[in-house]
Amino acid sequence: MVRKIFLLFGVVFAILITSCAKVVNTTSVNLRKDAVYVVLPFENLTETPLAGLRVASIVEGVALSKGYKVKNGLYEMESKEYTKQDIDNILNKIRDSGVDYVITGSINEFRYKTGIDGEPAVSITLKIYDLKNDKTILTNVGSRTGWSHESVTTVAQKVINNLMP
Repeated sequence: MVRKIFLLFGVVFAILITSCAKVVNTTSVNLRKDAVYVVLPFENLTETPLAGLRVASIVEGVALSKGYKVKNGLYEMESKEYTKQDIDNILNKIRDSGVDYVITGSINEFRYKTGIDGEPAVSITLKIYDLKNDKTILTNVGSRTGWSHESVTTVAQKVINNLMP
């Protein structure tokens, strides 16, 4: 009887531990907090409308909370889906605007797995470009599912907190 109880407890514990999965691949770079950053829209590769702008807004808030000097670029953006070409065009326009780094990326998943009461699932690729040296200095990727009582933006914020240095 005791064995069955311990076995049942072990199975329930394993289910609880694995039901909120997280995968994060990050590299570390030393970024200057006093440099000027701008957050551009993220390319939306999902079926969720405006997920790229939603995630960019969360990234901007997380960057500010971590002490980065972020120029308010998102508030000048239209409420639309931005393609990779649109984002590259914006990047070219701001090259001589005094911005040191650009934060952008793509959204691969931003949804509830089984309806509104289902588990939220998020997958984000975050990139930081050095405008002065014209190169990507950071590419981090993270995915996570949450509990059914969490919102998709709460899960996104958790992923972004892990992706931002």
